[in-house]
Amino acid sequence: MLEAPFASVDEGSTSFLTALFTATSAACVTGLVVVDTATYWTGFGQFVIAMLMFMGGLGIMTAGALLLLALGRRLTLTNRLVLREPMGAATLGGVSRLGTQVLLFVVGVQAVGFIVLFLKFLGNFSVGEAAWQALFHAISSFNNGGFVILPNSQSLSAYQDDHLLLAVMGVLIVLGAISFSVVADLAAGRRFNRLSLDTRLVVMGTVFLWLLGGLAMLLFELDNPETLGGLSVADQVGNVLFQTVTSRTAGFSTLDFGATRSATDAVYMVLMFIGGAAASTAGGIKVNTAMVLLIAAWASVQGRSRAEVFKREVPYAQVARAMALVVLSLVMLFSIVLALAWAEDARLRTGEFEFMDLMFEAFSAIGTTGLSRGISPDLSELGKYIVTLAMYLGRLGPLSIALGLALRERRAIYRYAEEKVRIG
Repeated sequence: MLEAPFASVDEGSTSFLTALFTATSAACVTGLVVVDTATYWTGFGQFVIAMLMFMGGLGIMTAGALLLLALGRRLTLTNRLVLREPMGAATLGGVSRLGTQVLLFVVGVQAVGFIVLFLKFLGNFSVGEAAWQALFHAISSFNNGGFVILPNSQSLSAYQDDHLLLAVMGVLIVLGAISFSVVADLAAGRRFNRLSLDTRLVVMGTVFLWLLGGLAMLLFELDNPETLGGLSVADQVGNVLFQTVTSRTAGFSTLDFGATRSATDAVYMVLMFIGGAAASTAGGIKVNTAMVLLIAAWASVQGRSRAEVFKREVPYAQVARAMALVVLSLVMLFSIVLALAWAEDARLRTGEFEFMDLMFEAFSAIGTTGLSRGISPDLSELGKYIVTLAMYLGRLGPLSIALGLALRERRAIYRYAEEKVRIG
Protein backbone atom coordinates (compact mmCIF):
# COMPACT_ATOMS: atom_id res chain seq x y z
CA MET A 1 0.00 0.00 0.00
CA LEU A 2 2.93 2.34 0.54
CA GLU A 3 3.66 2.07 -3.20
CA ALA A 4 0.28 3.64 -4.01
CA PRO A 5 0.46 7.14 -5.55
CA PHE A 6 -1.72 8.59 -2.76
CA ALA A 7 0.57 7.22 -0.02
CA SER A 8 3.33 9.78 -0.67
CA VAL A 9 3.41 13.47 -1.53
CA ASP A 10 5.62 12.94 -4.57
CA GLU A 11 4.08 12.55 -7.99
CA GLY A 12 3.80 8.94 -9.08
CA SER A 13 4.35 5.81 -7.04
CA THR A 14 6.97 5.33 -4.36
CA SER A 15 9.85 3.09 -5.40
CA PHE A 16 9.54 -0.55 -4.40
CA LEU A 17 12.71 -0.41 -2.29
CA THR A 18 11.60 2.65 -0.31
CA ALA A 19 8.17 1.11 0.32
CA LEU A 20 9.68 -2.25 1.28
CA PHE A 21 12.27 -0.72 3.61
CA THR A 22 9.67 1.48 5.34
CA ALA A 23 7.06 -1.27 5.63
CA THR A 24 9.61 -3.71 7.07
CA SER A 25 10.88 -1.09 9.50
CA ALA A 26 7.32 -0.39 10.67
CA ALA A 27 6.15 -4.02 10.88
CA CYS A 28 9.36 -5.01 12.68
CA VAL A 29 8.94 -1.91 14.91
CA THR A 30 12.46 -0.75 14.14
CA GLY A 31 12.24 2.91 13.12
CA LEU A 32 15.06 3.09 10.56
CA VAL A 33 13.97 5.31 7.65
CA VAL A 34 15.27 6.31 4.23
CA VAL A 35 12.78 9.18 3.80
CA ASP A 36 11.38 11.69 6.30
CA THR A 37 8.15 10.19 7.68
CA ALA A 38 6.57 13.58 8.45
CA THR A 39 7.05 15.16 5.02
CA TYR A 40 7.31 12.29 2.53
CA TRP A 41 4.22 10.27 3.41
CA THR A 42 0.64 11.49 3.18
CA GLY A 43 -1.88 10.94 5.96
CA PHE A 44 -2.79 7.61 4.36
CA GLY A 45 0.85 6.53 4.20
CA GLN A 46 1.36 7.49 7.84
CA PHE A 47 -1.80 5.57 8.79
CA VAL A 48 -0.44 2.45 7.07
CA ILE A 49 2.85 2.83 8.97
CA ALA A 50 0.97 3.24 12.27
CA MET A 51 -1.10 0.08 11.66
CA LEU A 52 2.02 -1.89 10.73
CA MET A 53 3.65 -0.77 13.99
CA PHE A 54 0.55 -1.74 15.98
CA MET A 55 0.37 -5.22 14.48
CA GLY A 56 4.15 -5.68 14.61
CA GLY A 57 4.27 -4.73 18.27
CA LEU A 58 1.43 -7.02 19.15
CA GLY A 59 3.35 -9.80 17.50
CA ILE A 60 2.61 -11.80 14.40
CA MET A 61 1.80 -15.00 16.27
CA THR A 62 -0.09 -13.31 19.06
CA ALA A 63 -2.06 -11.28 16.54
CA GLY A 64 -2.87 -14.46 14.62
CA ALA A 65 -4.16 -16.14 17.76
CA LEU A 66 -6.27 -13.13 18.67
CA LEU A 67 -7.68 -13.05 15.15
CA LEU A 68 -8.74 -16.69 15.49
CA LEU A 69 -10.34 -15.91 18.83
CA ALA A 70 -12.13 -12.88 17.41
CA LEU A 71 -13.57 -15.07 14.64
CA GLY A 72 -14.86 -17.45 17.28
CA ARG A 73 -12.51 -20.31 16.46
CA ARG A 74 -10.77 -22.50 19.01
CA LEU A 75 -6.99 -22.72 19.13
CA THR A 76 -5.57 -26.12 18.31
CA LEU A 77 -3.02 -27.87 20.51
CA THR A 78 -0.29 -26.95 18.00
CA ASN A 79 -1.39 -23.29 18.10
CA ARG A 80 -1.17 -23.29 21.88
CA LEU A 81 2.26 -24.95 21.94
CA VAL A 82 3.63 -22.37 19.51
CA LEU A 83 2.04 -19.38 21.26
CA ARG A 84 2.83 -20.33 24.85
CA GLU A 85 6.52 -19.37 24.55
CA PRO A 86 6.28 -15.81 23.10
CA MET A 87 3.20 -14.92 25.15
CA GLY A 88 4.60 -16.16 28.45
CA ALA A 89 1.63 -18.38 29.33
CA ALA A 90 2.30 -20.77 32.19
CA THR A 91 -0.04 -23.45 30.84
CA LEU A 92 -1.55 -24.40 27.50
CA GLY A 93 -5.03 -23.64 28.81
CA GLY A 94 -3.99 -20.10 29.70
CA VAL A 95 -3.05 -19.09 26.15
CA SER A 96 -6.53 -17.98 25.06
CA ARG A 97 -7.22 -16.08 28.27
CA LEU A 98 -3.78 -14.46 28.23
CA GLY A 99 -4.21 -13.44 24.58
CA THR A 100 -7.39 -11.55 25.44
CA GLN A 101 -5.73 -9.88 28.44
CA VAL A 102 -2.74 -8.86 26.30
CA LEU A 103 -5.01 -7.24 23.71
CA LEU A 104 -6.92 -5.31 26.38
CA PHE A 105 -3.65 -4.18 27.95
CA VAL A 106 -2.16 -3.10 24.63
CA VAL A 107 -5.23 -1.14 23.54
CA GLY A 108 -5.81 0.31 27.00
CA VAL A 109 -2.28 1.64 27.50
CA GLN A 110 -2.17 3.15 24.03
CA ALA A 111 -5.58 4.74 24.58
CA VAL A 112 -4.39 6.38 27.81
CA GLY A 113 -1.21 7.48 26.07
CA PHE A 114 -3.29 8.96 23.25
CA ILE A 115 -5.39 11.00 25.68
CA VAL A 116 -2.37 12.41 27.53
CA LEU A 117 -0.50 13.22 24.31
CA PHE A 118 -3.65 14.75 22.78
CA LEU A 119 -3.97 17.15 25.70
CA LYS A 120 -0.26 17.92 25.38
CA PHE A 121 -0.42 18.60 21.62
CA LEU A 122 -3.57 20.78 21.82
CA GLY A 123 -1.36 23.73 22.65
CA ASN A 124 0.68 23.25 19.46
CA PHE A 125 -1.74 21.97 16.80
CA SER A 126 -5.35 22.16 15.71
CA VAL A 127 -7.74 19.64 17.27
CA GLY A 128 -7.59 17.27 14.30
CA GLU A 129 -3.81 17.47 13.91
CA ALA A 130 -3.30 17.11 17.67
CA ALA A 131 -5.44 13.94 17.64
CA TRP A 132 -3.47 12.41 14.77
CA GLN A 133 -0.08 13.33 16.26
CA ALA A 134 -1.18 11.87 19.62
CA LEU A 135 -2.49 8.62 18.10
CA PHE A 136 0.56 8.08 15.89
CA HIS A 137 3.10 8.72 18.65
CA ALA A 138 1.17 6.70 21.25
CA ILE A 139 1.33 3.72 18.88
CA SER A 140 4.95 4.39 17.94
CA SER A 141 6.04 4.78 21.57
CA PHE A 142 4.27 1.81 23.14
CA ASN A 143 5.22 -0.51 20.28
CA ASN A 144 8.82 0.75 20.38
CA GLY A 145 8.44 1.75 16.72
CA GLY A 146 10.66 4.82 16.66
CA PHE A 147 8.75 6.61 13.87
CA VAL A 148 8.10 10.34 14.32
CA ILE A 149 5.86 12.69 12.31
CA LEU A 150 6.39 15.87 14.34
CA PRO A 151 7.14 18.78 11.98
CA ASN A 152 10.64 20.26 11.65
CA SER A 153 12.26 17.66 13.88
CA GLN A 154 14.88 15.00 13.21
CA SER A 155 13.34 12.27 15.37
CA LEU A 156 12.78 14.15 18.68
CA SER A 157 15.78 16.50 18.41
CA ALA A 158 13.53 19.58 18.37
CA TYR A 159 11.94 18.52 21.67
CA GLN A 160 15.04 18.18 23.84
CA ASP A 161 13.58 20.60 26.39
CA ASP A 162 10.01 19.25 26.36
CA HIS A 163 10.27 17.13 29.48
CA LEU A 164 6.55 16.31 29.62
CA LEU A 165 6.54 14.86 26.10
CA LEU A 166 9.70 12.86 26.78
CA ALA A 167 8.28 11.57 30.07
CA VAL A 168 4.99 10.41 28.55
CA MET A 169 6.67 8.71 25.62
CA GLY A 170 9.29 7.21 27.95
CA VAL A 171 6.60 5.61 30.14
CA LEU A 172 4.85 4.17 27.07
CA ILE A 173 8.18 2.77 25.82
CA VAL A 174 8.88 1.09 29.16
CA LEU A 175 5.39 -0.44 29.42
CA GLY A 176 5.74 -1.87 25.94
CA ALA A 177 9.27 -3.15 26.47
CA ILE A 178 8.88 -5.07 29.75
CA SER A 179 5.91 -7.25 28.64
CA PHE A 180 2.37 -7.72 29.91
CA SER A 181 3.25 -10.56 32.29
CA VAL A 182 5.86 -8.44 34.09
CA VAL A 183 3.50 -5.45 34.33
CA ALA A 184 0.73 -7.69 35.68
CA ASP A 185 3.08 -9.23 38.24
CA LEU A 186 4.28 -5.82 39.42
CA ALA A 187 0.72 -4.46 39.51
CA ALA A 188 -0.26 -7.19 41.98
CA GLY A 189 1.63 -5.21 44.62
CA ARG A 190 3.62 -8.09 46.04
CA ARG A 191 7.00 -7.64 47.70
CA PHE A 192 10.01 -8.07 45.44
CA ASN A 193 10.93 -11.49 46.85
CA ARG A 194 7.38 -12.70 46.19
CA LEU A 195 7.49 -11.84 42.47
CA SER A 196 8.12 -14.55 39.91
CA LEU A 197 11.75 -15.25 39.06
CA ASP A 198 11.15 -14.06 35.50
CA THR A 199 9.84 -10.69 36.71
CA ARG A 200 12.70 -10.19 39.14
CA LEU A 201 15.29 -10.94 36.47
CA VAL A 202 13.62 -8.58 33.97
CA VAL A 203 13.43 -5.76 36.52
CA MET A 204 17.02 -6.21 37.68
CA GLY A 205 18.37 -6.54 34.15
CA THR A 206 16.40 -3.55 32.89
CA VAL A 207 17.53 -1.29 35.74
CA PHE A 208 21.15 -2.38 35.27
CA LEU A 209 21.02 -1.62 31.54
CA TRP A 210 19.44 1.78 32.24
CA LEU A 211 22.24 2.59 34.67
CA LEU A 212 24.87 1.37 32.20
CA GLY A 213 23.44 3.48 29.39
CA GLY A 214 23.05 6.56 31.57
CA LEU A 215 26.55 6.27 33.00
CA ALA A 216 28.05 5.87 29.51
CA MET A 217 26.17 8.91 28.25
CA LEU A 218 27.34 11.03 31.20
CA LEU A 219 30.95 9.85 31.04
CA PHE A 220 31.45 10.19 27.30
CA GLU A 221 29.00 12.90 26.18
CA LEU A 222 28.74 15.42 28.99
CA ASP A 223 31.56 17.53 27.56
CA ASN A 224 30.62 16.90 23.92
CA PRO A 225 29.23 20.21 22.58
CA GLU A 226 27.42 18.38 19.75
CA THR A 227 25.35 16.22 22.09
CA LEU A 228 24.92 16.94 25.83
CA GLY A 229 27.54 19.66 26.23
CA GLY A 230 25.38 22.50 24.93
CA LEU A 231 22.31 21.74 27.06
CA SER A 232 21.26 23.08 30.45
CA VAL A 233 21.63 20.81 33.50
CA ALA A 234 17.88 20.08 33.55
CA ASP A 235 17.87 19.22 29.85
CA GLN A 236 20.99 17.07 30.26
CA VAL A 237 19.29 15.02 32.98
CA GLY A 238 16.06 14.72 31.00
CA ASN A 239 17.78 13.71 27.79
CA VAL A 240 20.06 11.17 29.49
CA LEU A 241 17.07 9.53 31.20
CA PHE A 242 15.03 9.45 27.99
CA GLN A 243 17.88 8.31 25.77
CA THR A 244 18.78 5.52 28.17
CA VAL A 245 15.20 4.22 28.07
CA THR A 246 14.63 4.52 24.33
CA SER A 247 18.03 3.45 22.98
CA ARG A 248 17.67 -0.20 24.00
CA THR A 249 14.42 -0.79 22.20
CA ALA A 250 12.54 2.14 20.67
CA GLY A 251 15.06 4.18 18.69
CA PHE A 252 13.73 7.66 19.32
CA SER A 253 16.60 10.10 19.67
CA THR A 254 16.84 13.61 21.08
CA LEU A 255 20.59 13.60 20.42
CA ASP A 256 22.51 13.26 17.16
CA PHE A 257 24.10 9.80 17.21
CA GLY A 258 26.15 10.84 14.22
CA ALA A 259 28.05 13.09 16.63
CA THR A 260 28.36 10.75 19.61
CA ARG A 261 31.74 9.34 20.57
CA SER A 262 32.81 5.81 19.69
CA ALA A 263 32.81 4.71 23.35
CA THR A 264 29.15 5.74 23.64
CA ASP A 265 28.29 3.90 20.45
CA ALA A 266 30.03 0.74 21.69
CA VAL A 267 27.95 0.67 24.89
CA TYR A 268 24.72 1.42 23.08
CA MET A 269 25.34 -1.33 20.52
CA VAL A 270 25.43 -3.79 23.43
CA LEU A 271 22.18 -2.33 24.78
CA MET A 272 20.53 -2.64 21.36
CA PHE A 273 21.68 -6.24 21.00
CA ILE A 274 20.13 -7.20 24.36
CA GLY A 275 16.91 -5.22 23.88
CA GLY A 276 13.82 -5.52 26.07
CA ALA A 277 11.92 -8.32 27.79
CA ALA A 278 10.60 -11.51 26.21
CA ALA A 279 6.94 -11.41 25.08
CA SER A 280 7.15 -7.62 24.72
CA THR A 281 7.11 -5.18 21.81
CA ALA A 282 10.90 -4.83 22.04
CA GLY A 283 13.57 -6.53 19.94
CA GLY A 284 17.00 -7.93 20.73
CA ILE A 285 17.93 -11.26 22.26
CA LYS A 286 15.89 -10.13 25.29
CA VAL A 287 17.02 -9.21 28.78
CA ASN A 288 15.66 -12.53 30.13
CA THR A 289 18.11 -14.40 27.91
CA ALA A 290 21.03 -12.22 28.97
CA MET A 291 20.19 -12.66 32.66
CA VAL A 292 19.96 -16.47 32.35
CA LEU A 293 23.43 -16.56 30.79
CA LEU A 294 24.79 -14.19 33.44
CA ILE A 295 23.41 -16.42 36.20
CA ALA A 296 24.93 -19.52 34.58
CA ALA A 297 28.30 -17.78 34.22
CA TRP A 298 28.26 -16.58 37.84
CA ALA A 299 27.38 -20.09 39.04
CA SER A 300 30.34 -21.45 37.09
CA VAL A 301 32.68 -18.83 38.59
CA GLN A 302 31.52 -19.89 42.05
CA GLY A 303 32.14 -23.56 41.24
CA ARG A 304 28.48 -24.56 41.22
CA SER A 305 27.24 -27.01 38.60
CA ARG A 306 23.73 -25.54 38.45
CA ALA A 307 22.45 -22.06 37.56
CA GLU A 308 20.85 -20.88 40.80
CA VAL A 309 19.55 -17.49 41.91
CA PHE A 310 17.10 -16.32 44.62
CA LYS A 311 16.93 -19.91 45.93
CA ARG A 312 15.65 -21.09 42.55
CA GLU A 313 17.35 -23.23 39.92
CA VAL A 314 17.11 -22.31 36.24
CA PRO A 315 16.59 -25.54 34.24
CA TYR A 316 19.57 -26.59 32.14
CA ALA A 317 17.31 -26.74 29.07
CA GLN A 318 16.65 -23.00 29.36
CA VAL A 319 20.34 -22.22 29.85
CA ALA A 320 21.19 -24.24 26.74
CA ARG A 321 18.38 -22.56 24.81
CA ALA A 322 19.66 -19.13 25.83
CA MET A 323 23.18 -20.01 24.71
CA ALA A 324 21.91 -21.27 21.36
CA LEU A 325 19.85 -18.11 20.86
CA VAL A 326 22.80 -15.82 21.57
CA VAL A 327 25.24 -17.78 19.40
CA LEU A 328 22.86 -17.87 16.44
CA SER A 329 22.02 -14.17 16.89
CA LEU A 330 25.74 -13.33 16.88
CA VAL A 331 26.16 -15.35 13.69
CA MET A 332 23.31 -13.36 12.08
CA LEU A 333 24.82 -10.08 13.28
CA PHE A 334 28.30 -10.93 11.99
CA SER A 335 26.82 -11.94 8.63
CA ILE A 336 24.95 -8.63 8.32
CA VAL A 337 28.01 -6.57 9.24
CA LEU A 338 30.09 -8.51 6.73
CA ALA A 339 27.48 -8.10 4.00
CA LEU A 340 27.16 -4.36 4.66
CA ALA A 341 30.94 -3.89 4.62
CA TRP A 342 31.05 -5.66 1.25
CA ALA A 343 28.09 -3.73 -0.19
CA GLU A 344 29.40 -0.33 0.95
CA ASP A 345 33.08 -0.95 0.24
CA ALA A 346 33.31 1.99 -2.18
CA ARG A 347 31.95 4.44 0.40
CA LEU A 348 34.24 3.03 3.07
CA ARG A 349 37.23 3.57 0.80
CA THR A 350 36.30 7.19 0.04
CA GLY A 351 35.64 7.96 3.70
CA GLU A 352 31.93 8.71 3.16
CA PHE A 353 31.12 5.96 5.67
CA GLU A 354 33.11 4.71 8.63
CA PHE A 355 33.09 1.06 9.66
CA MET A 356 31.51 2.12 12.97
CA ASP A 357 28.59 3.58 10.99
CA LEU A 358 27.89 0.21 9.39
CA MET A 359 28.30 -1.70 12.65
CA PHE A 360 25.92 0.66 14.43
CA GLU A 361 23.37 0.30 11.61
CA ALA A 362 23.65 -3.50 11.74
CA PHE A 363 23.21 -3.64 15.53
CA SER A 364 20.22 -1.29 15.28
CA ALA A 365 18.58 -3.33 12.52
CA ILE A 366 19.17 -6.73 14.17
CA GLY A 367 18.01 -5.34 17.52
CA THR A 368 15.02 -3.67 15.77
CA THR A 369 15.91 -0.50 17.63
CA GLY A 370 16.04 2.22 14.97
CA LEU A 371 18.94 4.36 16.12
CA SER A 372 21.21 5.44 13.30
CA ARG A 373 24.32 7.51 12.70
CA GLY A 374 22.47 9.08 9.78
CA ILE A 375 23.59 6.78 6.98
CA SER A 376 20.29 4.96 6.22
CA PRO A 377 19.19 7.22 3.32
CA ASP A 378 22.70 7.17 1.79
CA LEU A 379 23.11 3.39 1.69
CA SER A 380 23.38 1.78 -1.72
CA GLU A 381 20.39 -0.17 -3.02
CA LEU A 382 22.09 -3.40 -2.02
CA GLY A 383 22.87 -1.96 1.41
CA LYS A 384 19.21 -1.05 1.91
CA TYR A 385 18.12 -4.56 0.96
CA ILE A 386 20.63 -5.97 3.45
CA VAL A 387 19.34 -3.71 6.25
CA THR A 388 15.76 -4.68 5.33
CA LEU A 389 16.70 -8.35 5.67
CA ALA A 390 18.45 -7.58 8.97
CA MET A 391 15.30 -5.97 10.40
CA TYR A 392 13.25 -8.99 9.35
CA LEU A 393 15.75 -11.43 10.84
CA GLY A 394 16.07 -9.33 13.98
CA ARG A 395 12.34 -9.39 14.58
CA LEU A 396 11.57 -13.00 13.65
CA GLY A 397 14.98 -14.65 14.10
CA PRO A 398 15.25 -14.80 17.91
CA LEU A 399 11.55 -15.63 18.24
CA SER A 400 11.75 -18.38 15.63
CA ILE A 401 14.88 -19.81 17.22
CA ALA A 402 13.32 -19.83 20.69
CA LEU A 403 10.09 -21.39 19.43
CA GLY A 404 11.93 -23.97 17.35
CA LEU A 405 14.10 -25.00 20.27
CA ALA A 406 11.10 -25.15 22.59
CA LEU A 407 9.09 -27.35 20.23
CA ARG A 408 12.04 -29.66 19.54
CA GLU A 409 12.76 -30.15 23.23
CA ARG A 410 12.25 -33.74 24.37
CA ARG A 411 13.24 -35.79 27.36
CA ALA A 412 16.14 -38.17 26.61
CA ILE A 413 15.63 -41.80 27.56
CA TYR A 414 19.37 -42.41 27.89
CA ARG A 415 22.62 -40.49 28.48
CA TYR A 416 26.11 -40.99 27.04
CA ALA A 417 29.23 -41.36 29.13
CA GLU A 418 30.87 -38.08 30.15
CA GLU A 419 34.24 -36.95 28.81
CA LYS A 420 35.82 -33.62 29.72
CA VAL A 421 37.10 -31.03 27.22
CA ARG A 422 39.78 -28.48 28.07
CA ILE A 423 38.46 -24.93 28.55
CA GLY A 424 40.54 -21.75 28.42
